[in-house]
Amino acid sequence: MSESETIFKVLSQEPGTGVAVLDRDGVVLYINETSLRIFFADPPQIEEVIGKDLDQLGFPKQWADERIRLIREIEETGKEMILRTIWQGKQQFSWMRSLGNEDGEPFRALVVTRRVGAGGEAGLLLDSEMSVVESEVAGLGELCVLTKRELEVLALIGQGLTAKEIAELMHRSVKTVENHRISLGAKLQKSNKVELALMAREAGLTIEDSARQRVRRVREHDMNLDND
Repeated sequence: MSESETIFKVLSQEPGTGVAVLDRDGVVLYINETSLRIFFADPPQIEEVIGKDLDQLGFPKQWADERIRLIREIEETGKEMILRTIWQGKQQFSWMRSLGNEDGEPFRALVVTRRVGAGGEAGLLLDSEMSVVESEVAGLGELCVLTKRELEVLALIGQGLTAKEIAELMHRSVKTVENHRISLGAKLQKSNKVELALMAREAGLTIEDSARQRVRRVREHDMNLDND
């Protein structure tokens, strides 16, 4: 068994770790249960996903195109990378590498994904010596109801800043910041700052994320799971 195959086998059994294998066109060759729970709001059966490409599975075009572009870059360069993104309102990191194509086998990309909120582990991943790619798109989940300004305020709340500190950083009055916080609570149905901060940290939300292109999460009626 090759080193890549050994890594694949071990990671497939690790709790909380999503593992998938895709070809250069984004067709799913393998996926585990955890990966289904990470990427689908209402997870389908594994057999419904195998052999389907990202478009057939209902993923937004921009989201799918970005991943196929990165997979083909890995095929061309042999490099591995970490993709950081927000999907369904949660921050996640996907380790992407070639699974190996010895003996003339077709190229396959191994994608290992974990949901990691803001904090120590996320910091280590972002500071990794491996190439870290920030996704150009974001699936904000419940946070999609927020304006760009509200997302910025929420990100700063998640970082533990006070209303006064946020006001100074954003060059706004404290009253304006408080009004944004009240609006955040109403839209997200959260009664206090602690709950808002938790949502921000689960999303790993940064000010930069507020400017990313928003994409809808997967909706099952958008999926084409017919077995042709």
